[in-house]
Amino acid sequence: MLLDLACNLGPDFHPTIGLIKPGWVYDQVTSLGLPSLMIDAGTTGDLSIFLAVARFVRHDRIAVIHAHEFYMSAIGAAVSRWTGVPLVITVHGKSYYPDRWRRRAIYRMAAAQAAEVVTVSQNLQHFFCAATGTPTDHVRVIYNGIDCIPLLGSTPEPQLLGSIGIPPNAPVVGTIGNLYPVKGHIHLIRAAHIVIRKRPDTHFLILGRGVEKDLLTSEARTLGIDHRIHLLGYRDDAVKWLGSMDVFTLPSLSEGLPLSLLEAMAAGIPTVITEVGGMPEVVCDGLTGYIIPPGNPEALASRILYLLENPAIATEMGAAAFNRVRELFSRDRMVGEYRALYQRALASTLRGSMSK
Repeated sequence: MLLDLACNLGPDFHPTIGLIKPGWVYDQVTSLGLPSLMIDAGTTGDLSIFLAVARFVRHDRIAVIHAHEFYMSAIGAAVSRWTGVPLVITVHGKSYYPDRWRRRAIYRMAAAQAAEVVTVSQNLQHFFCAATGTPTDHVRVIYNGIDCIPLLGSTPEPQLLGSIGIPPNAPVVGTIGNLYPVKGHIHLIRAAHIVIRKRPDTHFLILGRGVEKDLLTSEARTLGIDHRIHLLGYRDDAVKWLGSMDVFTLPSLSEGLPLSLLEAMAAGIPTVITEVGGMPEVVCDGLTGYIIPPGNPEALASRILYLLENPAIATEMGAAAFNRVRELFSRDRMVGEYRALYQRALASTLRGSMSK
């Protein structure tokens, strides 16, 4: 989302991406040739980061600070107060802050400093406001968006499936997400056991890396389905794998608004998702996919089996899913809303300085 936004704001905006550590985002920023700033924590940690950002904001005459998630929102709020540069905050998820009162208080102060606060779903807006005490009218919803064109008409690639031992005509169920408990992959493994008992030729693809890999592998082996579960790790060609999926699922226990769901729908794949976070705001139950309770392998298996056994209905749902994403969750719509938001933040700061 950050990369799409930075690359598509248009000629009136010149974004520089601030990073506090190397990794995937840094690699992508470098490969795209985007201006960036690596912020060194130095010997004083948070203070060093604050001073580095503040110096950069002043030296490069930054007009708007856009901070994502808890830590950078806290740093951004301090820099905004110090420099007078307007702050925009985007909240993507429910982690980091709700269980500790100090973090809730910091987020509330950061939100009060911000000219604009954004959450990526209505569900998250309600949660954030309840957790931090931020007034609802100070928080707007901007849904994440994606570029649908590269995903249009995604088709199976037999050589891709063949590379991991999946026959060309085998039913394939897939998911994309880091292997953490909150993503609910253990429930997918247990649902897969039910599905495979009735459809033994079904294969399950899990793209992502994380701490639960050994647990998921062990569970699949215990259930005797490890030959049908493919833990592929992180893949930078995840979009190619989408074309081989008959059903896409996200069995998460908590979510913001995952881009992988939008990408699957844009690829014309029917989805089975849990009723958490912003996902029910994207999927229309019974029209573009199915919504089930979280932590329920039986319900998950039932909906997957129904789609596998009714390919005509699955195809119709996939087409409806594509249309919904194109109309409501496009990258152009997201970028346009943020562009307007930056302009409002600048205008409010200008009015404030003129009134002094």
